[in-house]
Amino acid sequence: MIEEKNKFHFLVTPYQNRTLPIYRWYHFNHSFSRDLVWYLIDNFNLGCESVILDPFCGSGTTLLAAKERGISAIGIDILPLSVFISNAKLQNYNIDKIKYKIEELDKLLSNPDKTNPLIPEIKMLHKFFDPDVLSDIFVVKNWVQEMGDKELKYFFLTALLSITEKVAFARKDGGFLRIVTDKKIPDFKEILFSKINEMLSDIEHSNPQNNTKSRAQIGDAREIHFPGESFDAVITSPPYLNRHDYTRVYILELAIGFLRSERDIKRLRYKTLRSHVEAKEVFAAEGYEEPFKLKEIIEKLEEETLPNKHVIPMIRGYFEDMYLVLKEVVRVLKPGCFAAFVIGDVRYGGSLVPVSDILIEIADSLGLTHQETLVARLRGNSPQQMSKFGKISAKESIVIWKKR
Repeated sequence: MIEEKNKFHFLVTPYQNRTLPIYRWYHFNHSFSRDLVWYLIDNFNLGCESVILDPFCGSGTTLLAAKERGISAIGIDILPLSVFISNAKLQNYNIDKIKYKIEELDKLLSNPDKTNPLIPEIKMLHKFFDPDVLSDIFVVKNWVQEMGDKELKYFFLTALLSITEKVAFARKDGGFLRIVTDKKIPDFKEILFSKINEMLSDIEHSNPQNNTKSRAQIGDAREIHFPGESFDAVITSPPYLNRHDYTRVYILELAIGFLRSERDIKRLRYKTLRSHVEAKEVFAAEGYEEPFKLKEIIEKLEEETLPNKHVIPMIRGYFEDMYLVLKEVVRVLKPGCFAAFVIGDVRYGGSLVPVSDILIEIADSLGLTHQETLVARLRGNSPQQMSKFGKISAKESIVIWKKR
């Protein structure tokens, strides 16, 4: 069953979350909204005894939305940035401790004789930041690292990471981090404290957090380290097959908060899901048979002159990886329970790759019965493809399965 519901148009974007307390602390440009999670919770009849899995937890929307409804949720992600931000949103903070540390940070940044910090030799950092701003960033980062209190680390490092793009000569643009040399950079201390005060206000005016057992942890959705039949639902959005490399899009945050060298960045990039051309095979997809529909598309693309010769192996690798993801979802999901994936179709060389339809075919072979596809919106192709191939719309959908 395929159903188009315009009410989902904004729910598959982070638009709503930008104004919601705590959700707005940090969001990924490629994420969905709180109300989509709430809709699915109601649709799946989940309650306080249920446990949800999000195997691509991103900025933690599924986990926080579930927690607000009194439902436990576990998130995994290969990006340490995602895991950290997700956990930061789930903490039960002590306001008095935060206020005390705010005064300490104010004195630190006001000190003209503050020590110059050690900055990693990662080229991107020196390319995108003014030297004085970069120094202040690592003064704060090192101050945070010295804290013994886990909650305080989550709070202050999240504030720092959330302003990174604003104080950099950079702008996130789709799947790219673009340099903007003429960008007017705001005062670092002023914008950091503005964010800190916003976050503090969110805590003060939000309903008290409940004690659900929600958390995020480093992991790989192709090999989920949980026992079989552990979860009552899966709500997630895997990377789209659109060549967006999140280790590049979020490289500044990763380099400031979590990675120490160019080598660390490359190692992480190579291990990510094969939704971009630089990712490499990590797990062998044993038992996988390429769907007939995908074979037809590959044959057509092989006849085209594509801008990047690695696109075809990337497409093949993506579906091999997603086979492993779906296989793990089937394993950890309880019988009769539901999985919902937000998925985007794509186009290459004028050919539409119906990602959702292909994944439905793969999932069926693994033990998931397709329930419905909610088409949230139709996206047009790029101006370059429009001029060459004409208008070809691709759907962005919520695909719902039930485990047999």
